[in-house]
Amino acid sequence: MDGYPFSCPIQVRWRDLDAFGHVNNAIFASYLEVARTEAWIELFVGRGVLEIPFFVTRLEIDYRRPVGIEEDVRVWLRIGEIRGASFVFEYVVEAGGEVAAEAMTRLACVDKSTGRPVPIDPDVRKTLETLQTE
Repeated sequence: MDGYPFSCPIQVRWRDLDAFGHVNNAIFASYLEVARTEAWIELFVGRGVLEIPFFVTRLEIDYRRPVGIEEDVRVWLRIGEIRGASFVFEYVVEAGGEVAAEAMTRLACVDKSTGRPVPIDPDVRKTLETLQTE
């Protein structure tokens, strides 16, 4: 998918489905989390950074079409806006070669002892920027 430098395949499971045989809308948030985690591991864990405290402060999902269990699903992501203490992941959920959803999450970096926002470390910012596109 053009403009999205990272992607992650998703296995649709039986338990993901609603009564109509479609992936339940809430499950899409879990698919985003899987992709975000895989990207984080690739970007940081391999470089010796084991933990960077952050939490999701905003989640938006725009559903485009239902997804069935038989479809190949892939989540594409990139980094959008980066602020002082927060940054945005932007996603496209692709199913069967079509856009099934578009989404975003805003994450805030925090101090684990206080729970308060802290500025993004410059090295972390530089690494996040590798997933930004023009």
